[in-house]
Amino acid sequence: MKALSMNTINDFFGNSALLSWLPDETLFSLASRHHYYWGRRLSRHTNLLLFGRPNGGSQHDLPSCIDEFSKRTKEHFGTAVTICKERTLLCYYSRFMQETEIENAIATMRSTTVAHLKLRLGILTSRFRANHPLKAFPACMKSDRESYGWAYWHLQHQYPGVWICPIHVVPLLESDLKASGVERFFWHLPDESHLRSWTKEASALCDSAMEHLARLANLTIQTVHQEPSAQIDLTRLHPIYRLALGERNLLTKNGGLQLTNIANEFKNHVESIRALPEFMAFPATDQEARSQLTRQLRMARAGTHPLRHIVMIDWLVGNFGSFSARYNENAVASELSKRPMLSASVLPFESTEPPPSQDVRKLELAKLIQEGGKSIRAAAIEMHIDTATALVWAAQLGIEVSRRPKKLKEQLRRDLVEQLKLGVGKDIAAKNFQISIVTVTHVLRTEIGLHAQWQYARFQAAQHAAREAWATLIKGNEELGVKFIRHLDPRSYAWLYRNDRAWLAEHSPARRVVADQHNTSVRWDLRDIELCAAVERAALALLPTMGRHKLMMWHLYQAIPELKAKQSALKQLPLTLRAIKVALHHPVSANNQIDLAN
Repeated sequence: MKALSMNTINDFFGNSALLSWLPDETLFSLASRHHYYWGRRLSRHTNLLLFGRPNGGSQHDLPSCIDEFSKRTKEHFGTAVTICKERTLLCYYSRFMQETEIENAIATMRSTTVAHLKLRLGILTSRFRANHPLKAFPACMKSDRESYGWAYWHLQHQYPGVWICPIHVVPLLESDLKASGVERFFWHLPDESHLRSWTKEASALCDSAMEHLARLANLTIQTVHQEPSAQIDLTRLHPIYRLALGERNLLTKNGGLQLTNIANEFKNHVESIRALPEFMAFPATDQEARSQLTRQLRMARAGTHPLRHIVMIDWLVGNFGSFSARYNENAVASELSKRPMLSASVLPFESTEPPPSQDVRKLELAKLIQEGGKSIRAAAIEMHIDTATALVWAAQLGIEVSRRPKKLKEQLRRDLVEQLKLGVGKDIAAKNFQISIVTVTHVLRTEIGLHAQWQYARFQAAQHAAREAWATLIKGNEELGVKFIRHLDPRSYAWLYRNDRAWLAEHSPARRVVADQHNTSVRWDLRDIELCAAVERAALALLPTMGRHKLMMWHLYQAIPELKAKQSALKQLPLTLRAIKVALHHPVSANNQIDLAN
C-alpha cells in the first residue's frame, strides 16, 4: 500500500493532519476522507472546520465556500480558482463556457452560497438531470483501497454521460445518497451498500450499446482533459456538424438540411442509450429528433448542455482524435470570432482558401470571389442568392469587396462605422444620419468585424453604467445589506449578477440574515394533497419489500426527493405529515396487505 502523504497546519487545525490529493479526486471526496480520518461525529463539525459554515462546501458537484477552504488550509490543496477548475464539475462545464461565464461561476463557488448557479449555467433547464449522482464501481473501489488505502470519488466518473469506467471498462453504479436528497449535507465515500444496480432495461443493453457508452465516456474525458487546456469555441462546432452531414449526403444541393433523414439517423443513434435515465432527454421519435436538431444545427448555441455536443460529435465525427483534427483546421479563424465579447480587434482573412470548417455554400462564394475574380453581385447571381446575403457572407469570411453605394456614400459610411464602433444604438445612429434602422443593420452585418466591435462597445458601456450605479448605491448604505440595496436599482444588480458576478462579489457588503417571512402566495393545500398521495404510493410500494426491517424517513426521501425540501414545512402539510406517521409506524400484515386509510 502506498504511504499516505500528510501535512499539518498547526495554527488552525492544531494537531489534525491534512491528507493529500489522490489521483483524479474530487473536492467532496477529499473533504469526506478528512471527515472519516479525523473521526468527526457530525458532518457539520467538518464543514465548520474546513469551510467555516455548518453546511458550507457540502455540495458534491459545484460546492460553495471554496475561498474559505483555501484560506483555512493555506492553499495546501491549491488556490480557490485552481480547486474550482480542477477538482469540481466546473472542470466539465467550463470547456463549453466563455471566460467571463467561468469567472462568474468561480466567484459564486468562492462565495458562501451557490444558489441559482445551476440555473445560470443552463443545467436546470437542459432536461438532463441536474443532481449529478455520485458514481463508482466495486472493482474500482477495491483497486483504490489496495493502492491508496481509501475508496474515493473519481472526478472523471462524475462527468455527465460517463457511465463506463475508462480504466476497468465496467459500468458505473449510482449512489442512492446525496443526489437523491438523502443525507444531502453529509460526507460520504463510496460504499457498496449504497450503490444502486442498473434497472432491468438498462442491464439489457446490447453489446453495441455498451460499446457506445464506452465511446461516449472516452470522448467526454478526452474532451475535458484535452491539452492544452482550453474552452471549446462553439462557433466552430456548427460548421463541423454541417460538413459531416454533407459527407453523409444529408444536405440538399443548396446546402440546406435534409431534416427528415437527419432526424431518423439521430434517433436511431441514441435509441439504445436512452435506457439510462440521464439520456432520456434525447429524442425517442422522429418528430422529437427534428425539434431538437432544428435548434442545434441552425446556429452555434451558447448555454447548450455539453452532453448534447458530446453526443453530436460522437454521432457525426467519431473519436476525439478526428474531432480535434477537424476543430483545429479552423486555426485561421479570427480571434474576434472566438471571443466576440472580450476583444475589439479584427484579424483580417488573408488566406486564399477559406477555412474548411465554414459553411459549404459560403466556401463556394469565397471561391467565386477570390479565385474566380467575380464581383460580389456576379457571384450572388451565379449562386442564386440575394446580393445583400452575399455581402453578409463575405463579411463573415473576412473578404473585402468593392461597393457601389446608391444612398450611403463612402464618407457617410465611414462616419457611420466610426459611431457604431463606439457602441451607438441603431436607432440613434439612424436618426443621426437620417437613414433607416434596416440600413444601419445592413452596415453592421456587411462591414468586417464591425458587429462584434459594436457588441463589445455596448457591453463595456453597460458594464461601466451598472458598476457605477452599484458603487454609488453601496456608498453609505453598506449596513443595509445586499438584499435591501439591490431593490433600489434591480436592473443594475441583475445585469451585474448575470454578466459580472466576480466584480459584484468583490464590491458588495456582507449579506444580512433576515427573518423568514411566510409566503402567502404558496398554495400549501394543493401541495399537501399532492405530497400526501405521493407518500401513500411510496409506502404501498416500499412496505412489502422491507421484511422485518422498519420503514425509515430516509426511505421516503429516496422515493420522493421533493419531500426532503419540505421537511421544515411539514407543519403546513398536515395530510402529508399524517401519511408519513402512518407509513412509518404501520406494520405489514401476514398477507402483505397494507391499509393506510386508518
